[in-house]
Parts: sequence; structure tokens; C-alpha cells
Amino acid sequence: MKKYLVAICVLSVALAGCAKGGAKSAVRMTGERTRAATELAQRLRDFESATAKIKALVSLSIDSEERNLRSDAAVLIERPNRIRIDVMDSLADVWAQAGSDGDTVWLYVPGKKKLYEGRATAGNMSRLVSFYLTPSDLIALVAGSPPMAEGEELEEAGAGKERHFVFAQSGLRCWLDKGVKGRVSRCEKVSDSGGLDYEITFADYRAKGGAAFPHSIDAKFPGRGAGLSIRYREVEVGGLMDPESFEPPKVRGVSTHRYKR
Repeated sequence: MKKYLVAICVLSVALAGCAKGGAKSAVRMTGERTRAATELAQRLRDFESATAKIKALVSLSIDSEERNLRSDAAVLIERPNRIRIDVMDSLADVWAQAGSDGDTVWLYVPGKKKLYEGRATAGNMSRLVSFYLTPSDLIALVAGSPPMAEGEELEEAGAGKERHFVFAQSGLRCWLDKGVKGRVSRCEKVSDSGGLDYEITFADYRAKGGAAFPHSIDAKFPGRGAGLSIRYREVEVGGLMDPESFEPPKVRGVSTHRYKR
């Protein structure tokens, strides 16, 4: 039973972003629209385009006040809001699958033949998660880029050691790797109260499909006492993906539990 409770934890992190709502920052940090900010914004958009589709094997580490998880997983991502994670044991057997096609979130436990699914609403997600992100934010995080909103302007703020970049509307701030031009090493988002909503670090960049892809990603959610670590072992970008991969599995004899919210 403990193992299947951990599967809920996997869905909590992997699909947390499928809630329709999200906290908006009341703290508005601003800077200037400099050439450096414009160039960085373009690099980030280019990275999104180059990594629009991702197939990967990863090592997951999920920690919260309720439970901890260490596991290998196969990941499929199709920006902006499709994701699937198959969690595997030491023999590479899949014991939990979780996914979202952008409209529905689901968790399937093959050993129990149980399927949990519902509309991607904040109400349904609150049943499962200890923290949540918007769909695009979750996909961006797992896919190795700052969770920036569509069309949001990037500005430059601070100087010297304090130099960073700001998405003023959402309250997202980004710092660059000092050794490599235009490469984001850390970002954080301020909460409504002025505290830290989350912090994400990107490291171990390697060339993949014409882009420098971070193979080490860590996220912390101080207000929830939770954290997520992803270590990419194998990464393939681009290629074709079957849309059905992101839908709940169609298996006979499955006991389905649907949330009505």
C-alpha cells in the first residue's frame, strides 16, 4: 500500500501544474528593457522551440512533509501542457503511470488496475498535491527552462553581483551562469505575501538537439516544505509523438475513480 501512496506523490509533482489556477505575485519587481534582456528573452524562446518535444529517462527525487520518493522514470513532454511519466522499479517494470493531455489529469496503478482521473482544475488537484504550478510552468520546469508566461516582457535589474532579469508581471526573477553568457542558473518567484513561492536551479548543461540542456534540475517550495530533483540520464529532443500517449490508458477491467469538480 505504501508503494501506491507514493504513486500519488508522483502525480502530485508531475501533474501539479495541471491546475487551472495559480498564485499571482502581489510584489511587482521592475527593471529596464535593455539589449541584454531582449537577447536573453530570444535565447529562452529559441530554447523552448528546440525542446518542444522531449523523450527522456530520469532519476526522480521527491520530498515533502508527508512522503519521500526515489525512483527512475521515463518522461514524455510536449510543450506547452502535455506530459507523461512512467515510474519504474529496479527491474525497469512500470508500477505507476501519470499524465495529462492538458484537459485531464490521471494516475494509473497497473498492479491494482486502478485509474484516477478528472478535469484539470484546481479543485481536483488540491486533493492530491502539496504544491502546484500552472501547466506551462510545470512543463517549463521539467523541460529545463524558466516558467515564463506567454508574451511576458523580460527586463534587466540590478548591477554587478546583483544583476538579474525580471518578468515583472509574474514576479519571476532569473540569474545567469557567470561562466556562460545567456545561460540561466537559477530563478525564483515571489509569492503574494512577498515570500518565496519557489526556487529552481539549473545545472550540468550538455548539448542536445542544437540546445544546451540542463541535466540537473532542482526545485524547492519553502512554503510547502517540498522539493523536487530531476537528473536526466538520457535525453532526446524533437521527433514525433502519439497524442494518445498523454491520455489515460485504455485497459479492460480497470476500476476508475473520477473526480467531479
